[in-house]
Amino acid sequence: MPDDRPNTDFVHGVPPIAVSSTTTMANRTGSWKYIRPIYQDKIAPCNAACPVGIDIEGVMNLLREGHLAEAQDLILRENPLPGVTGRLCERPCEGACNRVQFDEAVSIHAVERMLGDLETTPMAAPKPARAEQVAIVGSGPAGLACAWHLARLGYAVDLFESEAEAGGRLRREVPEYRLPRAVLNREINRIRALGVNLRTHTRVGVDVKWQELSAYDAVFLAGAPRRIKAIDLPGASEVHGVHTAHEFLRGGPGQPVDLLGRRVTVLGGGDAAVDAARCAVRHGGRVTIVHDGPHDSLRGHADAVKEAIREGVRFVFDAAPLAARTSDDPPDDWEGRLDPADVIQGDGYGVRARLVGVEFTRSAPGSTGAAGMTAPAGERFFQPADVLIDARPVPADLDALPSEIARVGGVLAVDAFGRTSRESWFAGGDAAGEGGTVAEALGSGKRAAIGIDRHLRARAGEEVPELDAKALRYGGTGNMSMTRWRGDDPVFRTNELNEVVTFEMLNMAHFARVEAHEDRHLDPDHRGFGWAETNLGLSTEEGLAEAARCFNCGVCNMCELCMIFCPDVAIKRQAQGFSLSYKYCKGCGVCVEECPRGAMSMTREGL
Repeated sequence: MPDDRPNTDFVHGVPPIAVSSTTTMANRTGSWKYIRPIYQDKIAPCNAACPVGIDIEGVMNLLREGHLAEAQDLILRENPLPGVTGRLCERPCEGACNRVQFDEAVSIHAVERMLGDLETTPMAAPKPARAEQVAIVGSGPAGLACAWHLARLGYAVDLFESEAEAGGRLRREVPEYRLPRAVLNREINRIRALGVNLRTHTRVGVDVKWQELSAYDAVFLAGAPRRIKAIDLPGASEVHGVHTAHEFLRGGPGQPVDLLGRRVTVLGGGDAAVDAARCAVRHGGRVTIVHDGPHDSLRGHADAVKEAIREGVRFVFDAAPLAARTSDDPPDDWEGRLDPADVIQGDGYGVRARLVGVEFTRSAPGSTGAAGMTAPAGERFFQPADVLIDARPVPADLDALPSEIARVGGVLAVDAFGRTSRESWFAGGDAAGEGGTVAEALGSGKRAAIGIDRHLRARAGEEVPELDAKALRYGGTGNMSMTRWRGDDPVFRTNELNEVVTFEMLNMAHFARVEAHEDRHLDPDHRGFGWAETNLGLSTEEGLAEAARCFNCGVCNMCELCMIFCPDVAIKRQAQGFSLSYKYCKGCGVCVEECPRGAMSMTREGL
């Protein structure tokens, strides 16, 4: 007879199970594994792409935690001009940002600018900790960077500048609306506050002889004068209305330049061309930039190009200049008439003709002409112009530098640390072909400072490490880190690797899409084309919010997800980082898979 009594062994449909009254610590599952997880801080791609060599990820993480002063200090360890680069840098770091493949790159330049513009307590000039003295020739970005780093390393520095004020091309050729002089002055004053002796109105080779620099323990050639000469264009010499960008940009605000209603043609596609065009707009001109390559070959700062278009500058691409045409030699179909008022009196040798335009040839099929139409390659066209500004690249004039220093490719030959063929002489910036951008020049000055420091310490009989360029470079290929050279990184690192983190190494499941904060700009309709700064950047609050968008690629920022997802409760938080108990970790790899930023790796047991 069947038993109708209920089966109490399956209450709620669940069979009985064994339950232990002890903790899971009794079950040491760590003996199951043959692989184990480890914490390994790696390199964010933005760090590796920065021409200056800034620990960008570290700065962003400090800002995420609200440590503004520490973040500013970390950036100043590598870059003495964050307010300048935050405005002028081409920002390759943002192109390398892993967030590009998720939503939008972090606006690193805007955060850098925000930190550069923060008020700081003026530094008291320290006494040099070392006896050696270093001479630096040229106070452009390369010279300023080298002076900054050497002063922080304890050296006495004399910085020679031929002009009345320091800054080099930053002061002479970058317009006020892109780089306010108050910003430049503030950052230069920060360098001077370290005790750097700035000797202006001093031309090395004239006021101070080159042989006199031999009295210094080391010399850094930070730049070279531009080879300014007559414009290389038939018909352009001795013509009223023809300028080089160099001389035109030196005019700046308040100078007696009147282009009201006049047609201005600018030759070139770099920053000098775009800056000259925008300055001409501010002087009342109607401006066209003619570039001999396609649109994607423009070398000017992308933001400056956009601003130029907003301000009414027109662009013509794939057009090479053939000759300037003047009132003495007008084109056949020129309908202009030379009025007496158009005759420009010369300097006692007669009169100069005035410019009426430039003749061009198409350099590529389908290129855009002056009227916005396309035309076949080889076709000629005439661009009417009252003013011509030649902003094509101008090489450095190495004839002014000591002839015994070896040259290569038209620049001084240097190694990775700026060492030249002359003992104790280093070079960087334009003199060594390393000043293409402000950031590149700053990076070259820092590399030379590392080379000079190692050279002088070795000469003094100190034990110094070998100069390992790859180890000092972020990711092995980026620019060098002064913090790595000094060995005083303020940021805690866990088993640091010099490996760049790719997008595929991140776990996107733990991130949300957030729009980037865009720079604020003056409205072109309200800026009056004056000299006030047009890009207003981000506020401090916006900068902090933007820094919070950073993935912190490759670096543990204590998010605790590894600890939360560990099935064996084998991970514990410490004051800095986490600890892993391999007695209980069974090597499942869940923590490594869940880590959002690729800061963990799996490795074989016993390795």
